[in-house]
Amino acid sequence: MRHYILTRSAYSPATPIEQNHRRLALLAGVTAASLRAQTERRLTWLVLIDRDDPLLAERRAAIESADLPYILAPAERLERTMIHDRPYGPWAKHIRWGEPTLTTRLDDDDAIAPWTMERVRVAAGTGLSRVVWTLPVGYRVIGDKAYRIRWPLAQFGTLQAPPRARATIYDVNHVRVGQLGRLRPVSEEPAWLWVRHTLTRSRINVGRQTTMEGRDEGDAEPIGAALRTMFPVDWGLITGAMG
Repeated sequence: MRHYILTRSAYSPATPIEQNHRRLALLAGVTAASLRAQTERRLTWLVLIDRDDPLLAERRAAIESADLPYILAPAERLERTMIHDRPYGPWAKHIRWGEPTLTTRLDDDDAIAPWTMERVRVAAGTGLSRVVWTLPVGYRVIGDKAYRIRWPLAQFGTLQAPPRARATIYDVNHVRVGQLGRLRPVSEEPAWLWVRHTLTRSRINVGRQTTMEGRDEGDAEPIGAALRTMFPVDWGLITGAMG
């Protein structure tokens, strides 16, 4: 069973270069670092890029730092918010469809705990039915504050698909992944960091999170040794991301 990590990191020359540099730093220090720490190594990182990205060489180096097989999927004039609901999506020609597949969504500013892809692989086993494996618990991080959050439809899901299904986790928006297959949680342990920052494309919410985007399970926690051990990433980048 082939397992692909799908990431959008598509920045064109129209993106202000300072913003491009800052997002690239998060890709390298947070996302790639969390993939480099994965205990399951049977992964291929498939990254959607803009073919005219002025930082293409630097972005490739950041992706290579994860120490995983990777594929760069170039696109032209790509609207980063408009890649859902297209037949097979822009990833299709880069995926081997002749065998069962796992496709996991991971944004280019977020992180997953080192055990997550191993747990997904074990949960999937050799099953051939369509299943969406979810990781419902993680942390929403805003500057130096971390909120443990429960979000059954968090954007860190994995679609398990049978051979020749030609389906990926990105075929619909993550809040509608139940359309792709039966929802099954992998673990109730905190599995991800959802990093909020000034360059995010979605709403920055600095108050309590009680919407469809999840529910905070308590007050803000300090970013101490325990959290840093759970997620071996560049915390300096994260705590400074709201600056």
